[in-house]
Amino acid sequence: MQSLRRPRRGQAGYNLIEVIIATALLGIVAITIFTLFVMGRRNIYSGKQVSQAIAIGTQVLEDLQPLNKKMLYNGAFGIADSDTGAAVTLPRVTGLTAPNWTNARVRSTDSTVMSSPPADIGTENAPPGLLARWNTMLTGKLTNPSVTLVLDPEVDTAGNSPAQFGTAQVLHVRVFVRWTEAGRRREIVLDTVKAF
Repeated sequence: MQSLRRPRRGQAGYNLIEVIIATALLGIVAITIFTLFVMGRRNIYSGKQVSQAIAIGTQVLEDLQPLNKKMLYNGAFGIADSDTGAAVTLPRVTGLTAPNWTNARVRSTDSTVMSSPPADIGTENAPPGLLARWNTMLTGKLTNPSVTLVLDPEVDTAGNSPAQFGTAQVLHVRVFVRWTEAGRRREIVLDTVKAF
């Protein structure tokens, strides 16, 4: 009779410890999979933002490409031939050493991009109104965006030191596209050189 009262081990079911362990393992697997989905979504969004910024930076370089010296200085950004640049330090958003130039002009869609911006940071002539065009291009694509150009004249044919914009044979142009993503500032940097 006693053998009839005892259930067999196979019919007894799971005990509490086994259920808790199975639930814990299921929870760990579910959290891991959920985290992968969240991180994947964040990476896709970040990649989209970087792609937008690169497209904008490339458009800026394409807008500058057909301009000759007179169109670029006098026509677009109000820089006289006899102008020299000034010392410029542009703060980095990535925590790296801030880039600086000893003889450059800055043009930006954001006049607060630097802690001590030059008075002519947003100076441009209309037409062509490049800064206004780039500002319109940024709208709705990135959060808190800006395009900043650093124009650095080099190789002065007249022997001026520092090089003047009117007599420099080479202009180094650095384009910074900056935006805010997930509460932190991001940037991409594109460079080109124009020979006159």
